[in-house]
Amino acid sequence: MAVLSGFSAAATSQLTLYIYHLKPPYVIDLEKRQGLYFDIAKLLNESLDAAEVRVRFVPRKRINRLLAAGKLDGMVLGVNPNWFGDPQKQKYLWSSPIMYDTDEFVSHVDQAFEYIHPVSLYGNQVGVISGYYYRHLEPGVKANKVERVDVNSEQALLEMVMKKRVTLAIVSRSTVEYLVAKNAWPEVFYFSQLPHETYYRAIMAPHSERQNFKMLEDLLSDNAFQAKLVTLLKSYHLVY
Repeated sequence: MAVLSGFSAAATSQLTLYIYHLKPPYVIDLEKRQGLYFDIAKLLNESLDAAEVRVRFVPRKRINRLLAAGKLDGMVLGVNPNWFGDPQKQKYLWSSPIMYDTDEFVSHVDQAFEYIHPVSLYGNQVGVISGYYYRHLEPGVKANKVERVDVNSEQALLEMVMKKRVTLAIVSRSTVEYLVAKNAWPEVFYFSQLPHETYYRAIMAPHSERQNFKMLEDLLSDNAFQAKLVTLLKSYHLVY
């Protein structure tokens, strides 16, 4: 691929893409290396002659420590500038968006919930993933007006909604669609017209990785690669 010809000599032989989200469809099976993030790495490797891309899971707290110490020897896949306190994209290098997703307020159709304002969450049990921050939820939790129910997986969240053990849950749209298809669940989930958040995911790199970052960014802007990426994302109910 001509767009990469200038980077063969300078690029490292192995390029690590760190991830910290353990949820489908991004990561379906970490041990078997199955899911969208691993398929993106395969797609990159099919197009790169200068480097071999590998995906490595590291908890978010450790990524934060490595970044703070200037010791992150790779890039982070599937993240957003706002999640790293870098809305102006000055602290780190940010690729163009790779995919878009939406965190939805998901309820049972029999008790459909419409989000209007954080106050509309008052008096409800809201299922979420333990350790995650939800900006529209936190004011009500701090005011003891909302009961936050923490679990460890999106599948558990949706099962609680199906069994009406919580009023609603906050789950990514792509995750809901994947799990409904995988488990052949009935279509009982209702999405609020106003979601919790719509966002894009990109690749982030420390400035020390500038050369390898430019190699990936050039590839992401290549029309032939974009066409392959769009096809891959559609298979996971995501858009480019």
